[in-house]
Amino acid sequence: MHEGLDAAVAMLGVFGGISLLVWTSMLVWTSMKAKIARIRAEREVPQANGLPQDGAVLAELKALKQQMAEMHSTSHQFDISFDEALNRLEGRVGRLETKSATGTSTATDAPNILRNGQGQCLSH
Repeated sequence: MHEGLDAAVAMLGVFGGISLLVWTSMLVWTSMKAKIARIRAEREVPQANGLPQDGAVLAELKALKQQMAEMHSTSHQFDISFDEALNRLEGRVGRLETKSATGTSTATDAPNILRNGQGQCLSH
């Protein structure tokens, strides 16, 4: 007797779960359909609630494009400056490597910080 009752409860659970899923999906579908209809209706009816007109929006977009162009130019200048700094650093490292390999020293090996105002190296 328990086996039949267990099977009936299991069947009821399976079919109940399936029907719950179908009901939920139908609810979601109808709510989405209503939202889409409302959005379409809002698009068709012009609203006079103080939103900017097309001319104002276009002017704002042009201003944003100009700001983006300026930011792009500035970032490009920083990239170039950074590349130049890296090139100077690579040159210094190359001179130091050459100096350490040969054991000689030149006046250009010393960084600018160690030079006095007359071009004389303070470290030698």
